[in-house]
Amino acid sequence: MNTSPGSLINISNNEVDYKGDNFLENLISLREIMSKILKILINFEQGAAIDHALLKVLEFFDVDRVYIGILDEKERMVDFTNEVTCDGILSMREDLLRRLHTEDVPWWIKKISNGEDIILNDIESMPVEACAEHELLKIQNVQSLISIPVFYEGKVRGFIGLDSVKLKRFWTAFDLENLRVFADILSIAIERTHAKGIAKYTEAEKLKSESKFQIIFDKLPWGVELYDENGNLLDLNQADLNIFQTSKNLVLGVNMFKNPNIPKWVNKKLKKGEDVEFRLDYNFNTVNESGYYNSDNFKGIKHLQVKGVPLKDIDNSIFGYLYMVFDDTENQMKREEMWQKELELAKVKEADVLKSAFLANMSHEIRTPLNAIVGFSDIIAETYDQEERQTYLDIIHKNNDLLLQLINDVLDFSKIEAGTLDYHIEKLDIKEICGEIVIANSIKMKPGVNLIFSNNLPSISLMTDEKRIIQVISNFINNAIKFTNEGSITLYYEKIDDTIKVCVKDTGIGINETDQKHIFERFVKANTFKQGTGLGLTISKTIIEYLGGNIGVDSEVGKGSTFWFTLPLNNPKKTA
Repeated sequence: MNTSPGSLINISNNEVDYKGDNFLENLISLREIMSKILKILINFEQGAAIDHALLKVLEFFDVDRVYIGILDEKERMVDFTNEVTCDGILSMREDLLRRLHTEDVPWWIKKISNGEDIILNDIESMPVEACAEHELLKIQNVQSLISIPVFYEGKVRGFIGLDSVKLKRFWTAFDLENLRVFADILSIAIERTHAKGIAKYTEAEKLKSESKFQIIFDKLPWGVELYDENGNLLDLNQADLNIFQTSKNLVLGVNMFKNPNIPKWVNKKLKKGEDVEFRLDYNFNTVNESGYYNSDNFKGIKHLQVKGVPLKDIDNSIFGYLYMVFDDTENQMKREEMWQKELELAKVKEADVLKSAFLANMSHEIRTPLNAIVGFSDIIAETYDQEERQTYLDIIHKNNDLLLQLINDVLDFSKIEAGTLDYHIEKLDIKEICGEIVIANSIKMKPGVNLIFSNNLPSISLMTDEKRIIQVISNFINNAIKFTNEGSITLYYEKIDDTIKVCVKDTGIGINETDQKHIFERFVKANTFKQGTGLGLTISKTIIEYLGGNIGVDSEVGKGSTFWFTLPLNNPKKTA
């Protein structure tokens, strides 16, 4: 950018955060308005183009007036050649600001001619020597302004300024730098218009103007691609080559409509003459494999923001296309890191909630069997009736089993959380395992409930962990016992291809659809009036999935439930 460093007036304590979200939002907004201005400068006649472009600048900065002043050293004049205002703001350009003598605004001309920026948050802070300029600004009701020099071929040609009339404005470093970008682009149109106005717009000057455009084209921080009316690539800038990590000789002439990464809807809209703006996950592997062009320096995906603009002539016919590309990969990675951190934080918070629920649940679950054990132990010591003593002993034994199961579940859950739950893979016969489980659990059955297992089922061998399979099936049966007051509990299995499916079916109360979706989650209990930690099914799920299988439940309220799991016959996991 061919500008002087300049000097800042009243802009202290206003640093730019190049790492914050505001900087990213500013870049995106600037990119959008830049694409609009470029389109205007290409599509409109030069005189009208400047005013149209200034309207976009007015909109971008949200100010009340934007203007351009041109210096004429020979005549010692300054002329406000272009001005746009927002609704409700009166323009006094024709009355006050056409072909002013430099002696009428000496302070202003000195600042601009020296390549200095004029930045006023409050015009009342202007120095005494700027009294003439102060009066002109007061007549126009200006409260704050910013004006910077416009350079051409290293020389100050004029200035571009922003006025705030309705309120005082504190100008930021973003405002200043963005205005410099617009000044650099608009200097091309200013020079062309000036050259035409004085009848000196020769081919040599046109060539200089085009060369200046090429310099800006090459130095833009975003990728820019220029295509002809058929979609063939005519030119692209260095930023674009850096994004796609290729060279001009490899890509010039490629057709934009054949790019395998561009969605079809984008091409359709562009061919219809409509602007498009979209996010694009650009896959370089797809480009290389399709032969569209070679990008040997990069494999993988870049996250891009792209804007496509059809270029039209005065008859509204498309004579080319312009693509502007912003590489958002780094920002996307930062966003994903932020999302990941937020997800991890959410998991930590969820874990805290679950642990609190666990502790609250444990305090109740442990107290219940302990109270029964202690209470009936005291009673049995004072009871001499044998039948009554046996009843109390049965209650104590039942609560002993509940407490033991509770402790085992907690220990297993702790091992799962720590990743230390052990597995021992070996060959076993599922029929033998099920037979042993039925014998061990038959004494737990309620009166009127039968535990069924058919000895006619075939023997099936599989490689798995015997201890863990017994634990899961026992969990299924214990749950069935809790919720089945009459009927039966049936244990059975079947071979399906290279897997075995083991089921425990009961005629109990059943589970509604909502609870079925969460039944294997931690601390979930479908019936809060039944004892249990809510850990047994979670532990079972962890075990089955580790062993390479799936777990689930099929149930209907009032008709019972079938808990099941599948396992491969040949488990590839080694002994833990």
